[in-house]
Amino acid sequence: MASEIEFFDCNTRIGRPMAGGDRELFTVPDLLSEMDDAGIGRALVYHILAKEWCPAEGNSRLLSDIADCDRLYPCFVGLPHATRELPPPREFASLVRSHHGAVRLWPAEHQYVIEDWCMGETLSALAERGVPVLLDVAQTNWGALSALLTRHPALPVVLLDTYYRVDRYLYPLWEKHSNLYLETTTYQVHRGIEAVVARFGPERLVFGTNLPTLETGGPLAQILYAELPEADKQAIAGGTLQRLLGL
Repeated sequence: MASEIEFFDCNTRIGRPMAGGDRELFTVPDLLSEMDDAGIGRALVYHILAKEWCPAEGNSRLLSDIADCDRLYPCFVGLPHATRELPPPREFASLVRSHHGAVRLWPAEHQYVIEDWCMGETLSALAERGVPVLLDVAQTNWGALSALLTRHPALPVVLLDTYYRVDRYLYPLWEKHSNLYLETTTYQVHRGIEAVVARFGPERLVFGTNLPTLETGGPLAQILYAELPEADKQAIAGGTLQRLLGL
């Protein structure tokens, strides 16, 4: 059944975390082997160095590590421009777009906020190029997310690492903002995927696994066994992400 749907994972990583663990899947071959076992064709991937140590160095290492792999696409880690740790915003956005990549933000962990006085120049540049931004729900708050979606309506925002009691936050945002997307991995709402598709369409949902931290079986089953037409499953499994990355 898995072979009938082409899966494109929006949430994977490579690199050895400082704390170790995660089943010791650290390299590109490790990730590809796990993807092959699960029937996942392509993936968006970030480097753990960019999260835990230095975004600039981690982003550079990522490009080097996946340079010869046409199944992996880079997810750069972003920062505010004021400290000039990364290229100027428009240059950075162009670099990301040229690789059909995306940008991952960890504002709480990296000590900044997504408000415009801090992050606006970078967010505007990413929006100009249509670069998707991936953001863990715990890294900000719902008010700041709503303000970001309002100020940057051309910026695709993929919300990650949610939970089963988020609909009363998500639905009002979806009613107002066409640029908000949700990763399915931890969205554990009974028939929630079907309800979202019925109300807002399959294009609001994006498949991810959070490899290697989590296993692949649950996220795959959510899509494969959803009571949806095959076309809707394919949109969630990879079609929407492919469009967002300009592929």
